[in-house]
Amino acid sequence: MSTFKGDATGSDKTSEDSGRKRKLPKPSSFDHLPDDVVLKIFSYLPSDHLCRCSRVSRRWYEFVWEPFLWTKIVINNSVIDIDKAIKILTKRLSYNTPYVCVILERVNLNGCEMLTDKGLYTIAKRCPELRHLQLQGCHNISNMAVFELVSNCVNLEHLDLSGCPSVTCISLLDGGLSHGAPRHQQQIYLRYLDMTDCFALDDDGLGVIAMHCSQLQFLYLRRCVQLTDESMQYLANYCSTLRELSVSDCRNITDLGLRDLSKLGDNLRYLSVAKCDRMSDVGVRYLAKFCSKLRYLNVRGCEGVSDESLELLSASCPRLRSLDVGKCDISDQGLVVLSQNCPQLRKLSLKACDSITDKGVVQLAYYCRGLQQLNIQDCNISVEGYKRVKRYCRRCIIEHTNPAFY
Repeated sequence: MSTFKGDATGSDKTSEDSGRKRKLPKPSSFDHLPDDVVLKIFSYLPSDHLCRCSRVSRRWYEFVWEPFLWTKIVINNSVIDIDKAIKILTKRLSYNTPYVCVILERVNLNGCEMLTDKGLYTIAKRCPELRHLQLQGCHNISNMAVFELVSNCVNLEHLDLSGCPSVTCISLLDGGLSHGAPRHQQQIYLRYLDMTDCFALDDDGLGVIAMHCSQLQFLYLRRCVQLTDESMQYLANYCSTLRELSVSDCRNITDLGLRDLSKLGDNLRYLSVAKCDRMSDVGVRYLAKFCSKLRYLNVRGCEGVSDESLELLSASCPRLRSLDVGKCDISDQGLVVLSQNCPQLRKLSLKACDSITDKGVVQLAYYCRGLQQLNIQDCNISVEGYKRVKRYCRRCIIEHTNPAFY
């Protein structure tokens, strides 16, 4: 009996031990990856996910706070207290320089609606080496916070304020629109500025921006509905290095504005005046005459633009790569001239140009064999015309509304 009991006890212990072993988690294959591979994977994570990873294990914690992973902060569409998060992160990343985060160069907070001036003040004070900042859709920031930002982050080159309706000015002057010398007697060295949907921006505000940001090369002002021709004059006078400009849906800009913009000359490579319906062939004539290196032009919805504009552009801008003349007064005649003189054309939109027929698009395809995108929605193009275009431009993506083309 005693022997039996002893055997049973030993058996029970063995089963308990094996049960414990079965409950132990198996090592993850991730744990066997070399350190450099793990760090590479972590480098693709947004900052909030990276912070969560630091809680997984001691090894991951040490990886997460490697300085090279924190040259940028990316937190998009977050509903957390972003002001507090920025304060904690910048303090944690200060390392050997208390309250100054010298490693941080890029911050992307797009869609963080909880961001306020307080969070932007933290960035301005603690991130002196900041070069790239995206604040798209951050509704609660003001001119004063932007003033602090550009005053302290003197290396800032890229600023996206699209969808920030309270921002009306960017300057080194307290009060923004007041007249006088910049606080540091210096320029703001922005190269890229996006103020799309900043509805309160007016001519005075843009005038101050142009004076203080004369090094701008890329400027996007879509749907800044208060802007007029006066703004275009400011840009022509102060921002001579401007390469890309969009003022689409700014309906108060006319041919006079295009006349001023043409003073930018060969520097101007990209221009969108889509839905600026007070523009016509007169304005395009100025562009064609003085901006011969234009690569991209969007005049969609400018019904005063006709075949004359295509003839002017084809004669003066032979390197044109992308053109949108949707809903303009364009016919086969203008299209044939364009295709014969602009063989490098890659993208063309003829949407709702109801005078265009098979003849025009077939000629286009014949001369522009490198065409990559063609929009013929709401045009009078037949199945045969469609097939002939595809015969000449096999890789061309054709947007259309004719179910017979499928």
